[in-house]
Amino acid sequence: MNSRAALFAGLFASVMATTSCGEDPNKIPVAPTGPSSLSDLLLPRLSGNWGGEFRLDSVAGGTGPARTAGLAECTGVSFDRVVGEKSDNTLVITQSGNDLTAKLVSAGNGLACEYTGHIGSGSSFVLHADKCTEEDLTFMCTDGHTRVLQLVGSSLTATFDDRINPKSISGTAAHSYNVLDASKLPVNALVANHSFQGLARR
Repeated sequence: MNSRAALFAGLFASVMATTSCGEDPNKIPVAPTGPSSLSDLLLPRLSGNWGGEFRLDSVAGGTGPARTAGLAECTGVSFDRVVGEKSDNTLVITQSGNDLTAKLVSAGNGLACEYTGHIGSGSSFVLHADKCTEEDLTFMCTDGHTRVLQLVGSSLTATFDDRINPKSISGTAAHSYNVLDASKLPVNALVANHSFQGLARR
């Protein structure tokens, strides 16, 4: 009798030990990680490095009443001479839901802007520069004057080719410059308008 009692006691202790080391039957299961909603699965996947050529389409000078003031300046004339030229650019996009941050860097002159923006309706997005590089571009005019261009702002409007898995981005970009003299005093302003077709992932 004592041996049977000892056997049952041993089995009971073994079962209790196994139960205490296993899963808690009252524990709430953890939900699997993944998109927070079905709508996240339907967002375009824009994050990544995109690259391609930007074409200089036009240049406008000044703002407001001085809209054309900068076009006669050597900077405006210099831009005008190279309308149609292309330069390689890289657009690095980071995405969080519909919100975008991005950085655009020109391989030609090293100028760069950092943007924030949002994915719009359809297959489009708009970015506005929060900050641009402080590097200056210096022009030597034919009359001997020096002009300094400071990139102070930029906006970028784009469309992409696929609503979920885009492989190409096209659109326009406008870069705003302050034009300064050799003493860094303001002379006027310029806006350089660019277009780009088929930026691809790099």
